[in-house]
Amino acid sequence: MAIDTRFMLRNLRILFRRFLRMLGMVSEPPKIEGLFSDCRLTAYESQDIGPWYRSCIRDNPATSDCSVVEVVWYKARGRAEHEALRFHISSPDKEHMSIVIAERSGGDRNPEIDAQTDTVTNRGSPQDATMSPATPPDTAVVSSTSSDAGHATASSADEGSPRAGPATMTNRKTKQKSTKHVGTSSGSSFKPPRGAHDRVSYATRDSVAGAQLEGVHEKDRRIRMLTFPERVPLPSANELATLLYVTSTLEPNYDIKETQCYWFAATVFWALKSLFEGVEQEIANHRAGTTLGMQIASIKDSVEPVCKRYKEARATLAEEIEQKRKAEQQQEEERRQERAQREAAEEAAKREREQRQAAEEERQRAEEERQREREQRQAAEDVAKAAEERARTAEEANAELRRRLEALERAGASTQQV
Repeated sequence: MAIDTRFMLRNLRILFRRFLRMLGMVSEPPKIEGLFSDCRLTAYESQDIGPWYRSCIRDNPATSDCSVVEVVWYKARGRAEHEALRFHISSPDKEHMSIVIAERSGGDRNPEIDAQTDTVTNRGSPQDATMSPATPPDTAVVSSTSSDAGHATASSADEGSPRAGPATMTNRKTKQKSTKHVGTSSGSSFKPPRGAHDRVSYATRDSVAGAQLEGVHEKDRRIRMLTFPERVPLPSANELATLLYVTSTLEPNYDIKETQCYWFAATVFWALKSLFEGVEQEIANHRAGTTLGMQIASIKDSVEPVCKRYKEARATLAEEIEQKRKAEQQQEEERRQERAQREAAEEAAKREREQRQAAEEERQRAEEERQREREQRQAAEDVAKAAEERARTAEEANAELRRRLEALERAGASTQQV
């Protein structure tokens, strides 16, 4: 009933947040690949840690603005006592939350770390490097097909083993006794190391996929929890991904006794606590690293080398970021110089165009002045010509008048003589 209530509350929260987004009162979740999935998705996404870190997180600056606010260490109930870590990661604007689950299970030989695996095989003794571990106690080889296994796809000791029934358990006991008598003589059969399957699952919390992912560990036990007080700097999602990646690559092979899901969860958890001082730890129970209540004594302690690799990886990344920043700064300086040169050339061309335009305008003004002078000269000539024409006409009229007067005078003289 409690689980159904939590399921209903999650759905109500999702509907309420969706309603607020529709009203514009809450922003849309960011789209950050590998952390915040599309809210329309109905199933959460999963990736192997290597590709997830390299392709989605490492070189994405937005992941450095996302902060880890809570870490929970879970242990599955039932016979498949798988252990995993769940991280709550806030968005850059602190308004949204992502859920990331990291875990390890047994898998096939991992092609991503073949070279590392081969190195491990060559540097150890034949028995240490290539032999599969001795058959573990019955309590450590249990399948995860039980309904209580939740999200885990494998048991706490051997996540890839088939479900063990009574007959299988009896046979295993017989094999264990035989193994004790055979001892090191079984070293004649060599097997390649079994690669670990380290993966993350992620989704935006206020989504259908997020509700699904959030319910994965509802039936599981809380082992421990880390929280980060206000005075403590929060680890970023980028830093968390780096830690998961170096942990995965430090021990790329799955060993049923030493480097199983217990080892992975414990190493990441304690490395976080070691790297980020001031975090607060809440202990729920002391069943970590146990199967059916019995402690697996040989879980490998790898916190110190993981922290060392983490710091080296962060230093390398910081150096790459600095080099990238310098390269971008240099490119920006070159672009600035190119812009300055282009602007100077454009300014010179503009000044040249303005000078040519001014010269053209001056030429046009001079031409217009000459045209006006020609027009004035022509007008003066026309005036003078008209005056000459009038003078000539007047002269002709005067001459005509004189002729007439002379004619009249001659006529008058002739009359007087008569």
